[in-house]
Amino acid sequence: MEKTNFWNDAARYGVIMALVAIVFDTLGFYTQHALVSLISLLLFLLLLTWFMKIRVSQYGANGYGYGKCLGFMTGVMLCAGFIEGAYMSVAANWLFAAKYDAMMSQQLAVLENTGLYTDDQLTLMARWLRSPLWLIFGSMVGSAIKGAFFGLFIAAYTRREPKPFVSEADSEPDDNTKHE
Repeated sequence: MEKTNFWNDAARYGVIMALVAIVFDTLGFYTQHALVSLISLLLFLLLLTWFMKIRVSQYGANGYGYGKCLGFMTGVMLCAGFIEGAYMSVAANWLFAAKYDAMMSQQLAVLENTGLYTDDQLTLMARWLRSPLWLIFGSMVGSAIKGAFFGLFIAAYTRREPKPFVSEADSEPDDNTKHE
């Protein structure tokens, strides 16, 4: 069994993805501009594609299939979601508490105006919006879903099929010479 650094690489790339997301989350507290959201999405897609290409080039000598690509991207996004959720819980409760409350009160007001929720349900939602565990869990699930969705397309682009008609001896030469 080949030993790889799946979770080490996923955590390393996840930290980078989380830091980029944190920058755009912080910008989101100050501006709700569509251009910022578009740049965030494009940067997310470019980084995820680039990280996947690096992973495939490092470990794909004998092929790196669609499922492996998709699994790795989901792992990266789980790690990124954990870090981003931890940041959001700190931002919501201490760093940007007033701005976070203003944003969430608008969303809760919209939900209240629909008439679909009782006051008890809205109170529970307001409490969950500040709960560190719910913020971390929600961020991890959201990031994993986002990574898996976009990963469906990125994995199809970055996967590497194994070389056909290559024997085991030819795929890993011992002394950097061709075996004949």
